[in-house]
Formats: sequence, structure tokens, C-alpha cells
Amino acid sequence: MLRFTLVLMLAAGLALVLGLSGRSRETTPALTPAPPSAAANAAADARMGRPPAAAAAADDSLRGTGVDGGLTLNAAGKAVPDRAMRRLFDYFLTRLGERSPATIRDDLRRHLQPRVGAAVLAQVLAWFDAYVALERESAALGASGDLSADLQRRRELRRRRLGATVAQAWYGEDERRLEHAIARQALQRDRGLAPAQRATRLRELDAAYGLDLDATRTEGDTVALAMRQSARFEAEGAAPERRYAEREAAFGREAAQRLGELDLRRAQWNRRVAAYRVARSQVLADRGLSAAQRQARLAALLAPFDARERLRIEALTRND
Repeated sequence: MLRFTLVLMLAAGLALVLGLSGRSRETTPALTPAPPSAAANAAADARMGRPPAAAAAADDSLRGTGVDGGLTLNAAGKAVPDRAMRRLFDYFLTRLGERSPATIRDDLRRHLQPRVGAAVLAQVLAWFDAYVALERESAALGASGDLSADLQRRRELRRRRLGATVAQAWYGEDERRLEHAIARQALQRDRGLAPAQRATRLRELDAAYGLDLDATRTEGDTVALAMRQSARFEAEGAAPERRYAEREAAFGREAAQRLGELDLRRAQWNRRVAAYRVARSQVLADRGLSAAQRQARLAALLAPFDARERLRIEALTRND
């Protein structure tokens, strides 16, 4: 029953992040040490003629969500490239497809500018640029069908582009989980093992990776992890077999299958949106249409979408 409940929660949580309904995000501290108060930030924005910092998270599909991740400062006041920073980057990059990379970068800058000094801001934006470039390069690697080989290629690329320290901080946990998933799959496919032997080996493997401690994870933590994981998969262009392996290791087989189905639904949605954008652009560019004709054709393009989908379409194309 607990596993069934978890699957439903993961499906619901991922439905949010995949754009199948409204979106939700885990809220974590935006900065360590604590950031200025909301009132102070608003005052700073007003003095400098900027939109409120919260606006970075208040438009498009992230409207009404809390910014996930944040910055950690060391004793010298410099930013630490840790997992929280990467979650912050992922949070803003969730809007890829809705906004351009340059606009997303500017959103991140506006979010951080009232909170950190110029030197820290420049360093964080440089890391953001490196992160985006690396994710693109990782996606270009494609998939060979050999999960172990693909993992090794990405591990080497990350350390070559970022250095060992940053690569380990940002990707070490993901790599560890994928290693665990690959080893687990190998045990499950080993027909030379009796069921009791396989169960024992699996328990030993889980314990060796420390994943037997994950029972302490709350349901909210699990949904937030699945949402971040799916956003990362999209950014990297991860192959279906890799997605399944990591999800099975983290959440179990049934949840992995359900989340794979949600991936397919998102891909279908994105194709529909892309086709709508092309057709809409053609209608808007046709100078031979009267205003009434243009409105009629635009309405016809929206007809295949239901009421909730139309709201999302309008939000996605508002700035086209």
C-alpha cells in the first residue's frame, strides 16, 4: 500500500513539473547566510528600477512557486559550487522552451543581484554558463546503449570541463546512484543466481551504496527529488533506458514505469505546442488576412486544445 501511495504521489508530482497541470516546487533557503528580507529586496528593486526579484519565479510555468536551491557562502564570502547551486540553476532552466537561455540567465541575475556582491554574482553566472554549455555537450554525446560506458563518458566530460571538485559536487551523487542502478540491473539479470542469493546480493549492494538509509526520506522529499531528476533528464536529453535505471534505483520499478509514461506525455505535449507555434506564426505573418480572419484562424488552431491546455498555450506564447 505504501509503495502504491508513493507511485501515485510521484505521478502527481511529476505531472506538475511536466506541465500536465499547475507546477509545484520544493522551497529551500535562497541563500546561506540568510538573504535580505522581502521588503528590503523590494525596496532595492524599486530604487534600481528593476522588477521585483520574485518576478524571476513568478512568470510562465513557475508562477506561484518557491525558488528551489540557493547559494552557500564560505567564511571568505565566496560562493560554494554545491548541489544547492545546481538545484538553483535547474529551477530557472525548467523554463527552457518557454524562454530563451539568455532570458533565463537574466532572470537568474535579477534574482541574485540584490542578494550578493558583484564578484560573487559574476562567479555564479560564469558557473551557470559552464553548466548550460556542459549540459548541451552531454546531450550531444547521445546514448550508446551501454549504460556503464555512457556514464564513464559523461563523468570524464564533466571533470574535463568543470574540474574534479565542481564536477563531484554537482554530479557525484547522480553518478553514484546510476552506478548503483546499473549494478542492480546486472544482479537482476544474472540467471546464475538463485532467488535467495539475488535478494541477498541486492540487499548487500543497497547497503554498500548507503541507499538502505533512504527509508528516512519523507514523501515530500521523494516527490521533490523526482521532479529535479526529471528536469535534469530533460536538460541532458537522457535516453529512456538511463531514466528508467536511475528511477528504478531511487523509487522502485512501478514508479519508474509510471514516470516513463509521463515522459511520453510531455514529449507529445511539446510536439503539439511546437506545431501550434509554427502555425500561429504563419497566421500572424500573413498580411493578407483581415483582423476578423486572423482571429478566426487563431481560434481554429486552439480548437484541438481543451480549456486547461489553452491557458497554458496562452502563457507559453504570450511573449512570442
